Parts: sequence; C-alpha cells; structure tokens
Amino acid sequence: MPAARTVAALVVDDQHSMRAMARLVLKEIGVIDVAVAASADAAFEQMLGRRFDVVISDLNMPGTSGAELAVRIKAHPELCRVPVFLATSNAYRDQAGAAIDRFVAKPFVVGELREALEAHLGALS
Repeated sequence: MPAARTVAALVVDDQHSMRAMARLVLKEIGVIDVAVAASADAAFEQMLGRRFDVVISDLNMPGTSGAELAVRIKAHPELCRVPVFLATSNAYRDQAGAAIDRFVAKPFVVGELREALEAHLGALS
C-alpha cells in the first residue's frame, strides 16, 4: 500500500456509487483526507470552508452542473489546486471548455481514474 499523502480531495457526484468508487481509488493510492458532496452547490459550500488539493466531479448532475462548478473553481483558483472532472459524454466537457484541466470519461475504468489521479497528484509535489 502506498504511503499516505497529505492531500485533501473532494469527490462530487450525485450518484452514491460513483462517490464511493472515487473515494476507494483515492484511498488505494494513499489519499486519506477525502470529503464527498452529492451536488455542485454542496461542493462549492465545502470549498469555501477549506482548501482542497484536488476536486473530482461529475459534469452531468441535477441543479448546478459540474461544468458550472468547473467555471466557479477556475474563477477562484485559491479554492483548489488541481480539479479533475468526470463526464458521461464529451458534450458536458464542451460546456465547461477551458475550465476543465483533466477529463476522465464515465463510466470510467478504475485504472484510468487511478492514472489520472496519480498524474495530477504528482503535479502537487
């Protein structure tokens, strides 16, 4: 098992199973400080209270979309160092445009998510 990393991660998805999977992958690669949110609005509220190193968010969610969350995060770079976004299709990625740093298509393969996270967490070093 990898050494625990001092990285604060926030997982945002309206589907409990996706939040649980992303949390599991983060823990498998040694990230132990993982918060979750079931909506973009709830995630943004959490981000106002603390700084996250990485945000992993679905783009297609009811209410405020993950694409809108991406734009908010880009407007406030002090809230998160490295956002990573998941989407069900490229159409949602296109909505957020340049606000997305990394895109992992859903349904994702655990290995692909792990690689994306490792690459981004490596950028934090």
